[in-house]
Amino acid sequence: MAEREETNVRLPVCAHNALAVIAARRGCSRDETVRQLLSDYVARQEQLSEPDRLSHIATVLRYPTPRRMKRDIRAGRSTATPLRLRLPPGIAVRARAMSLRLPGQSVRAHRDYQARLLTDAVMTAIAMEEPFDDDYLRGLPSTLRRHAAIGLWHLAVAATSTFPELAVLLAAEDVRNDLRAPGGRPDHAQQRLLRVAEALENDVAWHSDARFEVATAIARDLLIGPKAEANERMLYDQGMAWNELRLDLAITDEDGGGSDLRKQYSTGLTSYDWTGRGGTAVWRAERAVEVEDFEAWLTGAEVGTAATRVVRPPGWSVAVPDGWRAAVFHGPLPEPHASWAAVGKVLAVALGNRVAAWPLQAAADGVTPIPGIEPLLKAADGLRPDLVSGFAEAILIDWRTDPDAEHEEEADGPAQFRLLLPADDAMRFGLITEDERQRLLADARLATSVAMEQVIESIAEDESDLRAELQRARANVARFRRLARTTGVRFTVAPAMWPWPGGSVVGELATCSSGEVLHWLGVWALKARQRALESSMEQAWQQAFSRPRFTSTTHPDRGLADGLVTPTVIPLHSRSFEMDSDDDLPF
Repeated sequence: MAEREETNVRLPVCAHNALAVIAARRGCSRDETVRQLLSDYVARQEQLSEPDRLSHIATVLRYPTPRRMKRDIRAGRSTATPLRLRLPPGIAVRARAMSLRLPGQSVRAHRDYQARLLTDAVMTAIAMEEPFDDDYLRGLPSTLRRHAAIGLWHLAVAATSTFPELAVLLAAEDVRNDLRAPGGRPDHAQQRLLRVAEALENDVAWHSDARFEVATAIARDLLIGPKAEANERMLYDQGMAWNELRLDLAITDEDGGGSDLRKQYSTGLTSYDWTGRGGTAVWRAERAVEVEDFEAWLTGAEVGTAATRVVRPPGWSVAVPDGWRAAVFHGPLPEPHASWAAVGKVLAVALGNRVAAWPLQAAADGVTPIPGIEPLLKAADGLRPDLVSGFAEAILIDWRTDPDAEHEEEADGPAQFRLLLPADDAMRFGLITEDERQRLLADARLATSVAMEQVIESIAEDESDLRAELQRARANVARFRRLARTTGVRFTVAPAMWPWPGGSVVGELATCSSGEVLHWLGVWALKARQRALESSMEQAWQQAFSRPRFTSTTHPDRGLADGLVTPTVIPLHSRSFEMDSDDDLPF
């Protein structure tokens, strides 16, 4: 017998009870019943088209909430208890493939963004044979067709959209209305706006308990009662009536509130302002579109005539050396490109259903890899295929900075970013002297001391014992870090780093740098790119609270497609940054 795949899911009590009823009816053990139900579930779902596949209503509403259980009990929400699964090989993979993943969700993500695919499969499989409910689910349909579930989610998104999101979504709606006129064709700026809006709606939507609570309120209003069937069709069709409802839910007034319908569904929610998440969602949508454009530029014929590009966000300049090109293919790389990629002479850049071999140069008999590039490309070993283009971006970034520049970014020029390298390694490779290394070490020690002082100053005066203990621990960085962690104050030891004074990492190929240096620069360029993107997204969070707001009665100017907005100004309070640690951000 093949070895079972063991895992577990967490289900509400009512689902456990329904499973027990089915097991008793079938005369099987609970384990065997679950295996039979999932096999039936997969067989049924695979026969349906994507929009018609079923998902349990509890999954759409993220019920039970997977954390803060004490609060859930107080709110009358059922807690989830584990169900251990012992499944035949492959059935879990097939079941997950048939399950609901809401826009913005991922299997590996911040807890608010996690998709519970196997949970949805088990819940739906049970409900197909034995519908169940409890006080929270009572009256709602057990399952929804996939397209209706997505339609419900989009209504909840509209009812909770923040001002940064609405600035994009309503401007995109204006563009769509304009394009309905005969002969209407979007210009480049309008096309980009529509792509950003599409990404914002379908790929990078933010998640929180509040959005699911609003989804629950909408579901109870639309899917309970005599009009439930008609409303389910409306959610499924997502036609004119659905879109009018969506736009009505997005209406905001001059006080930052909303339409009566929006307020109705938001009654009882906390006053937490989700504007920061909205701002970072817009940033991620813009970044996703920019990554697509960068990949098209990198692997397209136009790179030969436009060898430099400013990538926004975050705003850095990238440049491709003269003569570098890509070969793009449908399906897997053919020979000899596949062999070149296998030994690290080229990168295999994923482009949807296509793949590109990059970088190449012209040769008498076609194309050939760039000589001596293998140590640099080795720094990309182990990257997921969808992240390989990010490595290409990292080694093409112009890291030069102007020490006399008053601002990091000129109005029309690229922003300046620094590639910081470990001082010890820089000296070992002969890039700096011992005196320079010692100066960088002294600067790092001073920065760490300042950070320690800030932690100590943040401790309340009535906690004098803790303040004194932190003072005594200043000579022991490890001990100070442990104590600082207990205070909840962020403390980071400043490393001794040397700012790279050169341009792009690929530029070092022309200087005959050693393979070890090239590999080292590639590794750190990738890290610096990631840090810079996270910093850029953090700025988007902060700016979301400081930028002017608009109201639906003063729609964003059509110029938003060109990055211009003429809003009604409503002051916003600044908020601390709470970035979602999402493993699948479009970096």
